[in-house]
Amino acid sequence: MIIGGLASKVKEARTAKGLSQDALADTSNISLRTIQRIEKGLIPRTSTLKILCDVLELDFNEFVNPSQEVDIRWEIQIIKRMNLSILLLLIIPFANLIVPFLIWKLSKKLATLKSNAGKVISFQIIWTLSSIFIFFGSVFISNLISGTAGDGHYWAFIALIICLIWNISVVSKSTRHIVDEDADFLPKTPDFF
Repeated sequence: MIIGGLASKVKEARTAKGLSQDALADTSNISLRTIQRIEKGLIPRTSTLKILCDVLELDFNEFVNPSQEVDIRWEIQIIKRMNLSILLLLIIPFANLIVPFLIWKLSKKLATLKSNAGKVISFQIIWTLSSIFIFFGSVFISNLISGTAGDGHYWAFIALIICLIWNISVVSKSTRHIVDEDADFLPKTPDFF
């Protein structure tokens, strides 16, 4: 696990060497986006950290605690499981809320990535409430437009399918971020927990 203070130490070492983020990216052969994320608090892969430490002449061992490396990998696996279990919504209603919550609560306590677990469930709460509102809102609006009850149900199901596609795409995108160990995979989602 990466010990605290990495973001500030990387930024300080980079500026002390007179390097811009672009120059550090070129020198280290690490993408500019990854450099920017690390300076914002991303937990980088060990190999990426090693390269940065070599380029910036920082002590690699200062940032890595091998006994905690296993803990972060375990937490990432739990978050991945939570995120992918959301897809059970396609079979069981509200499984997107219940199953990830159960996985979270039945696993050992998450320490480092607790806010990420909360964001996964928080996003699903927001998505579920939004989808319900959109579904019934589309029925109501289509009934107002057509003037007959029942004709608007097709629009409601189309709206529901669009909401499902939106959720699946967010789950896919955030799973890719989790696999890449990006600490900020749902940046605009509040953590209700």
